[in-house]
Amino acid sequence: MSGHDDMQTTDEIIKTKGRKVAQTATLHDIAEASGVSISTVSKVLNERTGVSPSNRARVMQVVEDLGYRRPDSKLRAMAELGSVSIVTFDRYAANDHYYVDTLRGLTDEARYLGWDVALDLALIGDGYTEVDPEKLFRRGKPESVVMLGIDQGPVIEAIAALGCPAVIVNGVDPLMRISSISPDHYYGSYRATQHLIDKGHTKFLHVSHIYRDTVAQRIDGMRHALERAGIVFDPERDLLDTGSANFSSLDASNAIRSLIEEGRFDHTAIVCASDMLAIGVTQALLSAGYRVPEDVSIVGFDDLPISMHCEVPLTTMHIERGEMGRLAIQMLADQAAGKLVSRRRIGMTMNLVERMSVAPPPKINQDKD
Repeated sequence: MSGHDDMQTTDEIIKTKGRKVAQTATLHDIAEASGVSISTVSKVLNERTGVSPSNRARVMQVVEDLGYRRPDSKLRAMAELGSVSIVTFDRYAANDHYYVDTLRGLTDEARYLGWDVALDLALIGDGYTEVDPEKLFRRGKPESVVMLGIDQGPVIEAIAALGCPAVIVNGVDPLMRISSISPDHYYGSYRATQHLIDKGHTKFLHVSHIYRDTVAQRIDGMRHALERAGIVFDPERDLLDTGSANFSSLDASNAIRSLIEEGRFDHTAIVCASDMLAIGVTQALLSAGYRVPEDVSIVGFDDLPISMHCEVPLTTMHIERGEMGRLAIQMLADQAAGKLVSRRRIGMTMNLVERMSVAPPPKINQDKD
């Protein structure tokens, strides 16, 4: 056999006697072949208790059959956590377009490391302040925690007191007790606003409901972009509060409709705090006889799948929501391995996705200016 025939790359999928060799065998392969959970495989490989002798023997036999080699010490340290508890609002877990990709990223990365995923829900309503930390963990003290879209003070305080690895996704801890990873809400909104400024708009409206710091950052980003362009932002005139933290299209539609009926709508550019708000705004404007984008341009935030399929495909800010979940798990793993000497606050960049909801302002408004 020639030297060339002996050369193999790590990316190749090589099989020996119909079995995967060490480079391609995963914990999922071992779990599937042995008929146990991934967490059981992880416990066996890390020599932890809680596994019956028969299951342990079965897993070790499959490990040998597949030619699996344990990862190096760095990866083993990352996998020392056995489970992660995800704390979030019930409506986020049950029916939320924004967090479905983030949850998938969280669970996929955790299972890749061999962790169990225990979904603990903070069953609270729209008040967002009546949180009982005592009821957060029904299974006892968690090994690690992801706070998904929830950064209320009582919950942060309770989880920080546990002393376990923890991270906030799409939120912040003002006292910096817990690491966090979020989209860059401030500069995401700045970029959306600048896109409209570049098109020639000067009459702006922001549609939102200020109930969290992350939402307030979107207003601040818009305000900054306008100030740099010499455009005055008057909250009394240019900020429309939907009155609900649900960010539903119906709330936005009703709010815009009221603004029009009261004769207070005189804007050509609207920056919305979410795609769902932008969709509601669009529907209300079209129903009132406005054209989008010929009369009014609209930019959303989040790039939900629905944003490209609505009546006017929506220009919006894209967030890598799945990547946010994967990075959160990696941050937990670094904490468990003792690699973090301080808290981290990661802001993920966002990309503008241009569709059909933005155009230059109508000429009549340009003449008035």
